[in-house]
Amino acid sequence: MRRIRNPVAGAGALVCLVSVAGAQAEPLLTRNQHPLVTLYGLPMPLAARLPGSGSGHLGATLNWSNIATTDSTDQAGYTLDAEVFEVRVQAEHALGERCAVQGELAWRQTSGGSLDSLVASWHDLFGLPNGSRDRLPEDALLIEYRSGASTLLRIDDESSGLADLPLSLGYQLAATEHGAVATWLTIKVPTGKAEDLTGSGAVDVALSLAGERQLSDRWQLFGQANVAWLGKGDVLADLQQDFAGSLLAGTTWKAWRGLELTAQLEANTAVMDTGTDLDGDAVVLTLGGRYRTEAGWAFDFGFSEDLQVDASPDFVFLLGVRRAF
Repeated sequence: MRRIRNPVAGAGALVCLVSVAGAQAEPLLTRNQHPLVTLYGLPMPLAARLPGSGSGHLGATLNWSNIATTDSTDQAGYTLDAEVFEVRVQAEHALGERCAVQGELAWRQTSGGSLDSLVASWHDLFGLPNGSRDRLPEDALLIEYRSGASTLLRIDDESSGLADLPLSLGYQLAATEHGAVATWLTIKVPTGKAEDLTGSGAVDVALSLAGERQLSDRWQLFGQANVAWLGKGDVLADLQQDFAGSLLAGTTWKAWRGLELTAQLEANTAVMDTGTDLDGDAVVLTLGGRYRTEAGWAFDFGFSEDLQVDASPDFVFLLGVRRAF
């Protein structure tokens, strides 16, 4: 069993979110969109407060990400130059008073894309580093890993298709007017294809703890801790980690009527062990918000930036819509 670098810790702190006596604090539905990390079973954000008996929600989320990084040494070299367009449909429904089930159906496209110049201009505007982006051709696709004289992974043809299917079962550990904690078991079924980078080729199993806390009428906190067992997949199988973990923490501010603004931070351990940024060991900041209508609709918007340069996509656009039923 390979060791986990930067192992997930602090899950117990989520339980404290419920200790203080309201609106639900919900994270934006995104995670590290690294082209390899998304193949594995680290869950998306999950609800801390499960829906009431007989109710649930249905929604869809778009994550549009762009990454461009390359590096090489005498021993190894890698290139991650790609754009990933992912549409994910989520459905959650209560199973009695304290349990809920959630399923996701995702379609993913990996290509050279069209965002390279926009991302470079964004970086220039705010004085952010371009990393190795300037050394790569614009709007090209290449995902490659070389060890010595051997090329162990090379993807340079556009592909798309149905991604792996996660199915989650949640249990409400505690819930008050001002806080909630839930635990989730997620099983990811390999419905995607490793050769198309729509799946890992293996079953993954994850345990999650999600919490929320109401601080005041306008401010809320949320968090989640995940640990996943990664089945032996078909993408660099000999370099794959056996376990990976992630932490999510954020805050939401009720700015005006149905408008909420959210900032969240996610960190995850590597899914590979190559000693390069191909591994996906990253820290990601997401800023955005949600607008809720009186009819029960919620519309999400936001973007993500890599705080650990080159370890995750430079930029991710997020859009989402969902409705309670």
